[in-house]
Amino acid sequence: MKTDSTELSSPTGIYSDREIAAALAGGHIVCDPAPARINGSSVDVTLGYYFYRAGRQGAGKLFNPFDENDVRRYFGEYKIAKPWHEVRRRITDQGVASIDSIKGINDNHPVIVLRPNERILAHTHEFIGILPPGTTSMQARSTTGRIGISACYCAGWGDPGYINRWTMEVHNLNENEYIVLPVGYRIAQIVFSTTGPVATEYAKASGNYQANISADLAAVKAAWRPWMLLPRAYASPVELPQPVAGLSEGLL
Repeated sequence: MKTDSTELSSPTGIYSDREIAAALAGGHIVCDPAPARINGSSVDVTLGYYFYRAGRQGAGKLFNPFDENDVRRYFGEYKIAKPWHEVRRRITDQGVASIDSIKGINDNHPVIVLRPNERILAHTHEFIGILPPGTTSMQARSTTGRIGISACYCAGWGDPGYINRWTMEVHNLNENEYIVLPVGYRIAQIVFSTTGPVATEYAKASGNYQANISADLAAVKAAWRPWMLLPRAYASPVELPQPVAGLSEGLL
């Protein structure tokens, strides 16, 4: 990958479709495979094959995200999207399980089915991001929101140099309906913004979810594993914040 930034007509704003295309051609923005669609100021990203279900219905336990073992207990093993005729066998709702086929989706197309109010960790199929200077953010597409799906809550902010498959916190907000999401569905969009020079790119700063330097895409792809979707709050020590001077006596 090239590391020189694309010359922009608007050096302190959001990349337009023309600027995105130029940055892709120049290697400053990376998207592998090529974008499903470039919009006026974003790139659509699609739903990948792997996912984790968050907890179990009715489990009633305490989830400790600062304990690696408990994170693995809570999320269990990763799942792989399967065609509807395989998925329906594991659905407990007999009315839903009795549906023979899903209109609009090929019978052999892999899908992910979410229960009412269920949350999963999923990922973009694409490895996508921007080299510094520049940063990224993810939002659900309008259609995704209208069908009752949240794609990333408020955790959609990227960092300069973060280039990878993005983890998505996908939540079925429909209270009474199951929903089926096919692999390859354009579930969200990535927005690219300019920044000033950065002292440290993502992998060197925190790097909780990417240890490789972003300029080596081949290494990032070779290192990717489904377990990387899991949260790593346990990777940082739990510490008290610095005291605040000037508060009234007895306050913290």
